[in-house]
Amino acid sequence: MSTDVNEPENGEGPVKIYIDLEGHGYYFRREMERLVEAISAAPSTDGVLVGSRDASDCVIRLTGCPSLRDKMSTCLKWPEQKSPREFVWDMGDLPTGGPPGFYVSLPSYMFERRRHRAFGLPIKCNEVIRPYDLRDATFLYGFLGAITSGVRGRMLPMLNALNESREGLLVVRDSIWHKMFDRSGLQGKQDYADTMRRCRFNLCPRGNVLAGTGSRLYETMQAARVPVIISDWMTLPEGVDWDSCSVRVKEREMSNIPQILRSYLDRWPEMALNARRAWEMHFSDAALVGELGRQLRSLLAWNGEQKLSTRLSGRGRIALGLLSWKGRQGYTSLNRLKQRMQERRKS
Repeated sequence: MSTDVNEPENGEGPVKIYIDLEGHGYYFRREMERLVEAISAAPSTDGVLVGSRDASDCVIRLTGCPSLRDKMSTCLKWPEQKSPREFVWDMGDLPTGGPPGFYVSLPSYMFERRRHRAFGLPIKCNEVIRPYDLRDATFLYGFLGAITSGVRGRMLPMLNALNESREGLLVVRDSIWHKMFDRSGLQGKQDYADTMRRCRFNLCPRGNVLAGTGSRLYETMQAARVPVIISDWMTLPEGVDWDSCSVRVKEREMSNIPQILRSYLDRWPEMALNARRAWEMHFSDAALVGELGRQLRSLLAWNGEQKLSTRLSGRGRIALGLLSWKGRQGYTSLNRLKQRMQERRKS
């Protein structure tokens, strides 16, 4: 089949998008097929999904996978770009930034706006989340999750020591990622959603990724709660007034989180509603194809040159990515060992 795609006609009409799932044999493929089905039912004046490459203005290939072998192969070999009008939607933990397109966790030091767009995950990780009544929120801030990065490993002991008044709801659990897309993880999802419901501000520290916060940021907005973004290297998606619906805290200032969030208490109901509206306008299934179309219009202006970032070479990207990932894994293993030893002493 030809890999060429059509030219948009003078920028008029919606961008015709084909999402390529070929060869995407990951265990969450069914969720991706659900995504395609959902956004196909919600065309927009800015974008519309089509059923083949030949009928499209551009092609989006879904990339990124959870296994170590796939992470290594992604780092060492960029996916082949078959056409200057082909883009990736990369959800991987270790993005290289090589192909142009949409990235969930591309660090700011790799980010080039003419070639890259920050974007949310193409899969829905927790189907039980819904918008919650503001009156349900009785804690100032909350977090439920695993210690999968140095940032989380530093943040949680620090906040627990400052939580004498019990204004924070902090729960550490093992990761349920491997159960996320089958029924065995349902109780974990419900606990996660309930923690989010009970807190005004939800902490979104970077996890097992270079820069992003995974699905946590967008799920908090979906739930009508205010996300607290704790990731110095994260580039946020365009088009959202993030100051009106989120709080950003530098990683070195995590000890000030309670004090910072108290200063937002008067504004939090308005910010929570703004967060929900922003999710509906930019990241919901109904809005997704239009948002992709708007972003693709500017990406399509790129002439297809394979120019790498002047700030960091391709080999530099790979080396720094691997070192960052290895360091995070080592810290996580060390922290888990320390926790086990403490539990044994107590028993």
